[in-house]
Amino acid sequence: MSNDPQESSGEPISAEQRLELLEKGRRLDRILLFILAAVLVMTLASWLTIGLLSRSGEQEDNSGAKQIQSLQEQASALQKQIAELEQTASQHGNQLSTLHSSKPAAPLTSGDNRDLQLQVAQTLIGQEQSFQLSLAALKNGMRDLAGMIAGSRSWLSDYQEALDKQMADSQARAQHLQKWASTPAAAATP
Repeated sequence: MSNDPQESSGEPISAEQRLELLEKGRRLDRILLFILAAVLVMTLASWLTIGLLSRSGEQEDNSGAKQIQSLQEQASALQKQIAELEQTASQHGNQLSTLHSSKPAAPLTSGDNRDLQLQVAQTLIGQEQSFQLSLAALKNGMRDLAGMIAGSRSWLSDYQEALDKQMADSQARAQHLQKWASTPAAAATP
């Protein structure tokens, strides 16, 4: 029993009908072939995807393990360096304590830095003298200004009193510095 219409009806089929039946069969074959090819392509794609993912996972595991191993090696090297540094620090501490206990510190006398002391004293005395000159010029300028301005001069006396006090303090500092510069010469020779 076949599905051909010519056999069921008993008449011979024309060439056109036969061609139509063959084309229908071919269409069906083509559709089945395309479906089979699509299934085959999907299967291959899934296998490739699984294969690539499993390889990349293994590579990540391997690279992670390698990184962990290298970090552990670095950590052990750093621990060795720390131990060496601690040992060196303790040795230096011991040497320092023996140096402190064996050698008492020598007291410094003022004669050791005599040149430096004289230089500092001369610099400070020069600054005090410059300050005194500035105060004198300021005092003279205020007196001249008071002569130019009409009115009460009570502010001038208050201002001159403040300047006189600063001048006296500066002169006292200069005298003290001169004594300081001259006294260490006697103390340097015991």
